[in-house]
Amino acid sequence: HGRTGEQVYRGLAGLFIIHDGEEKGIGLPTDQFDLPVIIQDRSFDNENQFSYLDNGMMEQVTGFLGDQILVNGSVDRNISAGNCAYRLRILNGSNSRIYKLAWEDGASLTVIGTDGGLLEKPKQLNYVVLAPAQRVDLWVDFSSMKMGELKRLINLPYNALGGETAFSILTVNVSKEVDNSEKLPDKLSTIVWHKSENAANHNSPRSFKLQMARGMNWTLNGRLFDKEKVVDNEVVKLGDLEIWEFENSPSSGMGMMGGLNLPHPMHVHGLQFQVIQRDHTFLAPDLWESFKDGIIDEGWHDTVLVLPGEKVSILLRFQDYTGLYLYHCHNLEHEDMGMMRNYLVNA
Repeated sequence: HGRTGEQVYRGLAGLFIIHDGEEKGIGLPTDQFDLPVIIQDRSFDNENQFSYLDNGMMEQVTGFLGDQILVNGSVDRNISAGNCAYRLRILNGSNSRIYKLAWEDGASLTVIGTDGGLLEKPKQLNYVVLAPAQRVDLWVDFSSMKMGELKRLINLPYNALGGETAFSILTVNVSKEVDNSEKLPDKLSTIVWHKSENAANHNSPRSFKLQMARGMNWTLNGRLFDKEKVVDNEVVKLGDLEIWEFENSPSSGMGMMGGLNLPHPMHVHGLQFQVIQRDHTFLAPDLWESFKDGIIDEGWHDTVLVLPGEKVSILLRFQDYTGLYLYHCHNLEHEDMGMMRNYLVNA
């Protein structure tokens, strides 16, 4: 604790790729056509070494933002591809930067999966919003492109910290003739959804306020991380289905930086959840307009972006194991400042 941001920044980030029988039976791209894409931002000093949090306390409060983009560890990443379908498994491995991903030519992105697996059916979007720790799987078909033609994945500008300008993420060079005729499936998976009315706390969801307190520390319900301790609001029962609410309201700014509100990607360990509601009552309209068409709430998630002024409700079932688990902001600088707590699953 307190060093996660620097450890991830200096290289401790990667993917576990998991397959199951349902996925293998629908004909998705595999092997060399199934590509991991880990996006991270970095800054370099005069000796070409990583430079981390060298700009004072404010950089930690807001979260680190680098000035160069790395994909799978390389700057200006260029991938040589065949003229066929690919599966891109994209991870936002950055410490705090949110990405608004789009194709430079304006083509739609075809989303087939999120953090916890495949969607029920493909979803077409003009752009995808990806917060730290979030994953998205894209189906990309290069079969109509000519040899030597390029396709670029870019970041579009958005109205929040770090989103002021557009920049390139990844260039794909279609340079190989491939005999591969895979088609996008109409149906991807079968999902058995939880039902909100079955939640044990349906009439009184657990509330978690995302706020600054205690002199420039980000907190959860005013509390900082405390190793193995929990409070009553953090004790749940094995097998229960619950509704949790993460509230990032304008009134939560406190302390020396009173009124400061930033996005918080909230991550819950040990399970996958559904996003069931977003309350925009106090969310700035221009900020919502920047993101609303690229936020993917369908499917299973373990990380959800909560924008300033927003309240997001999720539905979770605590199954399989008892014990302590973490929930925290996945802006790693916020996590290191104490914006992380335990929850306890009791039998």
